[in-house]
Amino acid sequence: MNNPLHFNIALGRTKPENIRHSERACPFCDVEHLQNILAKDGSIIWLMNKYPVLEKTWPTVIIETDDCYSEFSRFSPKEAEHVIDFSLAKWEETMARKEFKSVLYFKNYGPMSGGSLRHPHSQIIGLYDYDYREDIHEEHFDGPIILEDSDVRITISDRPLIGFTEFNIRFLPDVSRAVLSRRIQQVLRYLLGDFGHTVGSYNLFFYDLHTTHRYVKIVPRYLTSPLFVGYAIPQIANDERVNRIISELRTYLK
Repeated sequence: MNNPLHFNIALGRTKPENIRHSERACPFCDVEHLQNILAKDGSIIWLMNKYPVLEKTWPTVIIETDDCYSEFSRFSPKEAEHVIDFSLAKWEETMARKEFKSVLYFKNYGPMSGGSLRHPHSQIIGLYDYDYREDIHEEHFDGPIILEDSDVRITISDRPLIGFTEFNIRFLPDVSRAVLSRRIQQVLRYLLGDFGHTVGSYNLFFYDLHTTHRYVKIVPRYLTSPLFVGYAIPQIANDERVNRIISELRTYLK
């Protein structure tokens, strides 16, 4: 079992925040004053995180667009493909570095996601002493199949990490970035549309489990269930709700 990561609370209190306070300035929009830039490609910028709140990590941020008020599901198909292609390449590049036990690649959106800035961005974090694969397994991505073709398999977890509803996309490392980005966008559009009136936040996580396939997990975010907080008990929706979700989402996946 991994030991917990240490979070520098004092440093965390200094981070800029405008996800709930829209009048506050966005540091990602102030491109001229960004520091420690690792790479650029058009409007995409990869740079070191100015606030390294997690100890024993190598934290970086990918600013995905110069449009502060956009969101991944609203990107044009070409822009979404560009972001996924760039980000996966940098994730692979970071995973190739031998000093990391594992590397996280994820994004937050909305006030319930745990993020602090509204500007579309994702994070790649190298973990020196922590291997997330000790706690994450292929069974966490299994469940009722919504769509399966030669490119991807999309499921709803029946053994979720937290619950209630976790959408999973399984793909091969060399999958078309256009296909993968389109499928992610379709799931997100459903999530922020017909899935539920109260969904305004999500997390998107990528996984390399050292198996044939890679995975994306898309999680709508609400207040976390007390059963999970207190007892680590995940919950899933009943069969009627799951079947309705499958039927609704399939209309987005055409």
